[in-house]
Amino acid sequence: MTARLLLPSCLLSLSEESPHTHRNQYSHGHGLLDRGFTLIELLIALIVIGILLAVLIPALSSARRASHKQICADNQRQLATVWKLYWEDNDDHFPLVVTQPGWLYGGVRHSSIREQAFLDYDRPLNRYLSPAPPGSSALEIFRCPEDHGITSKDAPVGTAHRTAYRSYGTSYRANSKLLNAQLAGVSPHPQSLARSQITTAPSRLLLMGDPVWHEVFHDTGWDASWHGKPNEGNFLFLDGSVRYMTMFPHTRVGPIILDPILSSPTPEHTSQD
Repeated sequence: MTARLLLPSCLLSLSEESPHTHRNQYSHGHGLLDRGFTLIELLIALIVIGILLAVLIPALSSARRASHKQICADNQRQLATVWKLYWEDNDDHFPLVVTQPGWLYGGVRHSSIREQAFLDYDRPLNRYLSPAPPGSSALEIFRCPEDHGITSKDAPVGTAHRTAYRSYGTSYRANSKLLNAQLAGVSPHPQSLARSQITTAPSRLLLMGDPVWHEVFHDTGWDASWHGKPNEGNFLFLDGSVRYMTMFPHTRVGPIILDPILSSPTPEHTSQD
């Protein structure tokens, strides 16, 4: 006798249905998936994406710039520590830098073959930095992330398409009057300046900073405003503080002073302070 498999009636009825029945039912229940997007729906989606990008891109750019500004300030705080090490080891004197003192106080050189940065030990401040291999991230202490170079719309020179870091070995320009007593007016010939000779308040005396201070103070016409606002930058002062400030042309008194030997201010200068 041949055995027969008995199925429940509900399963038997399902097995007898055409496979196309389920497909048609599925398609009927999910018609939105089958018909796709209309042109209007696509346009609306593109408009929404455009609005989101218009809101997010400036916000991301602003956040990145703020982060870079903080890194720039932190670099200068680390360099303040290096300056202190130099003073402690050199009887509280600044180094004497006769040639390009604004740039050659410290920084890197770049290999002409691989373009790698390496410490230039002819620059006096570098002797107080920990040794770092060429291309090391430790050398970034001399580079501002927002360094766009020193440029002018009216002249093809300056740093051109290079950054100040690539052109001079550092993004930060030092106050030349501190690196040569002759420039400070306290010596008839080049010699190192002692901190004891300084009469300007350390909290106001500019030690170094973003090079915008030099371009604005001397009204050179060159642009070095790297952080999004004209004439502003991070500046390191002799007391070791780093502040983000606005520089003004030809100011001899005020919150930012370049002269280490400052005579007593006149009454009108006092009122401006």
